[in-house]
Amino acid sequence: MKYRKLIPVILGAAMLCGCEPNVPDTTTDVSYTSTQNPGNGTDESLSPSQSDHIDDTENSTENGTAAPEISGDPGEIVQVNSLSFEEMDRLDNTKIGWGLGKEKNTDGQPLDAVNANTKYGGYDALFLGNSGEKKIYLTFDEGYENGKTAEILDILKEKNVKAAFFVTYDYCKSSPELVQRMIDEGHTVGNHSYTHPSFPDCSLKEVLDEIKMLHDYVSENFGYEMTLFRFPKGEFSERSLAAVQSMGYKSVFWSFAYADWDTTNQPSYGEAYEKITSSVHPDAIYLLHAVSETNASCLADVIDYWTSEGYILAEIS
Repeated sequence: MKYRKLIPVILGAAMLCGCEPNVPDTTTDVSYTSTQNPGNGTDESLSPSQSDHIDDTENSTENGTAAPEISGDPGEIVQVNSLSFEEMDRLDNTKIGWGLGKEKNTDGQPLDAVNANTKYGGYDALFLGNSGEKKIYLTFDEGYENGKTAEILDILKEKNVKAAFFVTYDYCKSSPELVQRMIDEGHTVGNHSYTHPSFPDCSLKEVLDEIKMLHDYVSENFGYEMTLFRFPKGEFSERSLAAVQSMGYKSVFWSFAYADWDTTNQPSYGEAYEKITSSVHPDAIYLLHAVSETNASCLADVIDYWTSEGYILAEIS
């Protein structure tokens, strides 16, 4: 696997920096924003694991601020194969906060995701599936356990659906039985970083350490080799995309998410069901948070709706 071949070379050079992994602060997710376009970021005074991603396309133009567009020519594909530590460190580290605007193509796919797939696909970054078929890729972020993951796993088992669960070190440490169950039941466990920092705020060595430390922990404690990565808070840069790729990982973003993460302000069943089902589109990557009571309550019916519309729930490869 590419991960094993590249780690000694990259981290050997990185050791010259003499840095320790970054510990994230308690700032919250900045949705629909980048350093060039402040947008309508949120501040809910929650920990990073709680305020992971808020991506509600209906609210993307709140306060009169439009969602940011992917900069550059969408037709320009960036290709990166193998870069030295020094070469990676010279790449653009401008922070981009991933979010989706309202504009869609004739298939109902968010144009931001379509364009990002083209622009950043050379870094093994996936914002939307590329099968060209009626497939849905179901993913969950796991920053902390709120008693709903077992229920979600029960539903997935009943419906014979596989999903991807992106975990942090804290989650693996506190809920090993659930991580093991994900693995045993054939789901994909993905790397969501060791301590959940915003990667563009970290040094390159800190980024590499964040990926490697969780990779090694999961490998050593669960005998499982992760290959998918999701950026903490959805914040990335060209440099961090290249760093994730250099570790043998595919970066997985999303083409649908909504404000489901706040356990004290959960949407109703009807609101969530309508929002999730009305946004379905071919090759959709759904981001849901497993802390959500509403997600657990409506998931079975959502899956039934998807399949009734001819969609296949597929695994990301």
